[in-house]
Amino acid sequence: MHDAPPHVVDVIPFKERYSVTAAGAIALCVDQMAGVTAARSTVLGKACVDPLPRARFRPVRPFFLTHRFAAAYVMGWEALFYFEGVLRALKREKPDVIQVHNRPLLAVMLQKAFPKVPVYLFLHNDPMEMRELRPPKNIGSQLRVLAGVVALSAWIENRLYEAVPKVPRFLVHRIANVVDCPAAYEDEGPLFAAKERLILFVGRITGGKGPLAFAEAMVRLLDDYPGWRALCLGGFRMGSTDCSKPDGYQQQFLDTVARHPRLDFLGPRPFEETMDWMRKAQILAVPSRHHEAFARVAVEGMFAGDALIVCKKGGALPEVAPEAAGALHIEDATAEEIEAATRRLLDDDAARDRRARLGRAFALDHYAPASVGRRIDALHEVRG
Repeated sequence: MHDAPPHVVDVIPFKERYSVTAAGAIALCVDQMAGVTAARSTVLGKACVDPLPRARFRPVRPFFLTHRFAAAYVMGWEALFYFEGVLRALKREKPDVIQVHNRPLLAVMLQKAFPKVPVYLFLHNDPMEMRELRPPKNIGSQLRVLAGVVALSAWIENRLYEAVPKVPRFLVHRIANVVDCPAAYEDEGPLFAAKERLILFVGRITGGKGPLAFAEAMVRLLDDYPGWRALCLGGFRMGSTDCSKPDGYQQQFLDTVARHPRLDFLGPRPFEETMDWMRKAQILAVPSRHHEAFARVAVEGMFAGDALIVCKKGGALPEVAPEAAGALHIEDATAEEIEAATRRLLDDDAARDRRARLGRAFALDHYAPASVGRRIDALHEVRG
């Protein structure tokens, strides 16, 4: 164990933005990880004008001279040029530990380039959907060169074993996502006293996340509940705040929102503002049928004291927000199911409050930022 805190460099995917206004789930996780671990943290990623605050950010300039032509077949040319830029940045940074997020081949290549520096692969999404871990490009057998693989949920870990059955089990660590939001530190009394009659959806406006079904459900029920309103927050595309060019699904969503005066869409909002809306909301719908690998929005909602509606088919969603923790589970996240579940919560104030308090207690017990930080620090302590 070193006396000084280790210098840990996090490498985020080249499409991710370490940005206050355009951060996705991975960038938020990396930023919050920097705030709860003992390490000196540096983040490498694509240039942005408003980097997140908790880690030292270094933009990566893609480097277009390469001899690694075979790697382009697996990762694509853009990702390969990004790797070459990352390689040069790491030589300047001289890290004690490298943490690569969601890019298996990038992690393997960096481990081979820096054999004396432990490289950890953090898996934030479904390994079965990563082209680097699917035939014919499956490089899963090469994961054994890494110092370790971190799965953010049991669901991710199990999907990794499906994608790469021979991955050594001792390499895999299950550590929950860091969800460090202000509501986690607030007193419960004032938090619940400040609640408004608000039903909330937070997520990208794509079919798998269920925003259209949510909007349709709200149009059907809001007239029956005077004083209640519904709000949708989220962007059209990862890493972008531009909502001026909707596709067909997104236009249908916008048209549906426009059908009711107490249903609004604000687009993507900065993290702090999103957390403020979660504090105000009494109900948070997470009707995702997407293979959610961790579903941090559900944990944020539990910390904020929201009663949750979640889809059973949303990957790790039912694991992260179980029924025993007060979450109301629905089967297919249709508009009819979302409407029925929301009515059930709206019609019983006591049950809604009980579910919200159960969820908050569960989040504080399972996802407290300090305990997650200690587990990540333990990885760094055993570095070579």
